[in-house]
Amino acid sequence: MSQSSFSPAKIAIESAAIFFSVILAFAVEQWRDDHNERQQAAATLNLVKVELQENLAELESVITSRDEELSQYIDAVGVLQDENRFPQNLPRLQIPEITRIAYELATDSGAVAKVEPAELIVVARAYEALEEVRSNERSLDERNAQIRFNDGEQYLSGFIYYLNRAQIAEPSAVAHVSEAIAVLESR
Repeated sequence: MSQSSFSPAKIAIESAAIFFSVILAFAVEQWRDDHNERQQAAATLNLVKVELQENLAELESVITSRDEELSQYIDAVGVLQDENRFPQNLPRLQIPEITRIAYELATDSGAVAKVEPAELIVVARAYEALEEVRSNERSLDERNAQIRFNDGEQYLSGFIYYLNRAQIAEPSAVAHVSEAIAVLESR
C-alpha cells in the first residue's frame, strides 16, 4: 500500500462524507417519522370530525321531537292533577346516540397535540356540550322509567325539568359541535 491512499486529507474527506451521510440518514428518518405522525394525526382528527358530524345529525333528529314530547308530558301532568289518574300510555323518548370514541382515540394517541390550542378548545367544548347532553339524556331515560313504573306527580314534574334542560343543552351542543366541525374542516 502506498502512503497516498492513507493521506490525512483523503481520510478527512471520507470521514466527513460518512458523517454527513449518517446525519442525512437521521434527518430523513426524522422527517419520515414526523410525516407519518402528521398523517396519523390528520387521519385521527378526521375521525373526530366524522364522529362530530354523526353526533350533530343525531342531535338534530332528536331536537325536532322535543317540543312535542314536552307538551305530551305537560298534558300528562294536567291529567294527573285534574283527574288524579296517573297516565298509563306515556311516549317513548328519542334518545340521541352520542359517541366520543374518536375523540378519546385522538387524546390517547396524542393527535390533539397537532391542533392549535384555540382550535382544541373549540373541539373540547363541543365534547363537553355532548357530555352534558349525554348525562341529561341518561336522567331523562331513568326518569321516564320511573314515570312508567311509579305513580306520582313528582316523577312527571321531575321529568319535565330534565326535558326542559334537554331543550337548552341540545341546541347549545348543536352550536358547539357545528363550530368544532367548521374548525376541523378549515385545517
